[in-house]
Amino acid sequence: MARRDVWVRVGDDLVRGDTVVGVTVSDPHYHHETFKLMLKVTGHRDHLWLNSGVRDDDQGAGREQVNALADAFVDTLARGAAMPSGALIRLGTDEDGDEDGSGWVLSSLG
Repeated sequence: MARRDVWVRVGDDLVRGDTVVGVTVSDPHYHHETFKLMLKVTGHRDHLWLNSGVRDDDQGAGREQVNALADAFVDTLARGAAMPSGALIRLGTDEDGDEDGSGWVLSSLG
């Protein structure tokens, strides 16, 4: 593995950070659903998606929270690229291993 590789865990997929070319926030169809982060990744025909864990509250706070999560993803990619040994990025998980939208976890490689 080359130095400064950044890998991103997206559900069951592990993709290189430099292949992520876009991040979009989906609108939930129903209010009991959560926002999804849709990542466009080179080499994948369809978007890869992450459940943000953030629900639409009809007041705009949920949208602001998930937009901040998407913005933080870009910042986390940049911080991972600056790490000399490379990095692994994943969305925070709860005790059951389910994504909970608490934030991005950045782990050093090597």
